[in-house]
Amino acid sequence: MSKDLIVIFGPTASGKSKKAIDISLKHKSTIINFDSMQVYKDLRILTDRPTAADLSTCDHRLYGYLNGDESSTAASWLNDAVNEIKECFSSDRLPILVGGTGMYLNALKFGLADIPDIDEEIKNETQGLFDSHGLRFLFDVIKKSYPSTKIQENDRQRIFRSYSLLKQTGKVLEQWQLNTSPAIEDIDYQILLTTTDRDKLYPKAESRVDRMFEDTVVDEVSELLNKGYDDNKSIMKAIGVREISSFLNKDIDLNECKNAVKKNTRNYIKRQLTWIKGNNIMQSIDKKKFM
Repeated sequence: MSKDLIVIFGPTASGKSKKAIDISLKHKSTIINFDSMQVYKDLRILTDRPTAADLSTCDHRLYGYLNGDESSTAASWLNDAVNEIKECFSSDRLPILVGGTGMYLNALKFGLADIPDIDEEIKNETQGLFDSHGLRFLFDVIKKSYPSTKIQENDRQRIFRSYSLLKQTGKVLEQWQLNTSPAIEDIDYQILLTTTDRDKLYPKAESRVDRMFEDTVVDEVSELLNKGYDDNKSIMKAIGVREISSFLNKDIDLNECKNAVKKNTRNYIKRQLTWIKGNNIMQSIDKKKFM
């Protein structure tokens, strides 16, 4: 018999955390994070992690549990999430997954393929072709090799990876992903898709950035930088770290810093919306039963 698992999925600033708490309060449940940046201890304000009040209201897992020198990969998250979900089922609790990292959701639903790492030489070749011929060129090569590709023609990240894999292995990304299996069998995914309206998301995201700067986000990033993590660590790539670092170094003023964070957040939302469309994420939650 399949077990219910709620997934609250959507782009940044779409109200996922509030919706999760609203649903959690109506059920014996646990809220489980699948946002790749909210896993880090050092960035509570910058990543808009649930507040102390939120954490005391409902059971939350996989929030702020990694140090900055640890990498949050789809594989590591999947291992932790599977343990939390199985614990929910064994204690008759409803798992509520909340986040916007689509790769993590797909890892849970479909499993992870054993995809080889891409050589630096191939990465550089792909970047060079992009610089000289554009993204459409790379996409057309993928499409010619694998006509049934579902990658969207403006999904730069997946096109880069798929093209690089094709050059290195002779198979595009989707061919590598064919032979996988779900991380947990017999799950009935109840998907709640929050708003995907850019006209609503952008102003909310910008207001959230303003609130972060009214709070102590600059101090938070300063403390992170003082820990001396390598720039290649996942945590250092969070939107706002580089921009606030430039402000602290006096390369830009505070207003320029805020505007840069807002711009990069809007661009991230745009990429999230592209992923949702490209992966055909549809709402399927039984509202009468769960909401």
